[in-house]
Amino acid sequence: MQLTNNARAFIGAAVLVVVFSVGLVQFGIIGGDESGKGTLAGNPSSVTPAALGQSQTPVTSSMSATPVPTAAPSAGPPITAPIEVPILMYHQVLPELPADEFDAVLTVTTAALEEQISYLTCAGYTPVTMGRLFAAFEGREALPEKPVILTFDDGWSDHYTYLFPILQAHGVTASLAIVSGFVEAGGPYVTWAQIKLMSDAGIEMMSHSVSHVDLGTSDDATVLDQITTSKADIEAHTGKTVDFLVYPSGEPFRSGSVERQRQVVQMLSDAGYRGALLAGPNSLTQDPSTPFALNRVRVSGGEDLYTFAGSIFGPDPDSLSCP
Repeated sequence: MQLTNNARAFIGAAVLVVVFSVGLVQFGIIGGDESGKGTLAGNPSSVTPAALGQSQTPVTSSMSATPVPTAAPSAGPPITAPIEVPILMYHQVLPELPADEFDAVLTVTTAALEEQISYLTCAGYTPVTMGRLFAAFEGREALPEKPVILTFDDGWSDHYTYLFPILQAHGVTASLAIVSGFVEAGGPYVTWAQIKLMSDAGIEMMSHSVSHVDLGTSDDATVLDQITTSKADIEAHTGKTVDFLVYPSGEPFRSGSVERQRQVVQMLSDAGYRGALLAGPNSLTQDPSTPFALNRVRVSGGEDLYTFAGSIFGPDPDSLSCP
């Protein structure tokens, strides 16, 4: 599948950050700024659950793990050239937007998410996992005609309370980036039991480090601990291999040096990761030659369906005739 890359500006995107670094052509890296619930002003290196969290009622529901229906994949030729696949970046999912403006930008309502997934389905998009994308890169599985990847950062408890039922109702999958040290540590985060249940239902789990530190400014020992411990913990609780990492706050690709980016990528590769996701820069282009620097498109709270459709260059919602 090869689509034409379009350089038009995205319509009404709430956050649009494009960072070009001289000398990144060979490495294929363009950083993005997550500026989300993992970096506090003046101290991006480490954030506690209390600093990230907000008050939220603990999860008490017991969701059944209904596997996401999937069609038997067929093999295809390896994908070696850049292709356009929207990888959408979400954070929290709540019934209403928080009163705080900063939190509201990082939250989509359940109604908005329902509308967005319905739009994607109607427009012919098929949600897939990162694993499916890499299987296509390697020629083991063919991608659907219009793939899209839904990613949700941090491992908030609302991912189980609100997101998971929506995914189940629509029969689609998603990829969750878990900050493993926040699990069972108090605060509004998912539990290991909930992670296991969602994983068993076909939701892909990725690492988002142990404590959401800046991988660019942290020393090597800290980076190694963050990426290896998180990977091992998630694997131990799900029984599945964790192949992908989401860089906390996009670092070191937002402000780190080219050399530090290469060092972190090498550590990720040595630790057994196959790829990693940036916190932007609102590009659909995914280059198989830079698997540790894949782009994402931010979905911001409060954006309407027309803005959402425009951000992925999808058809005008008014042109669709789905119920």
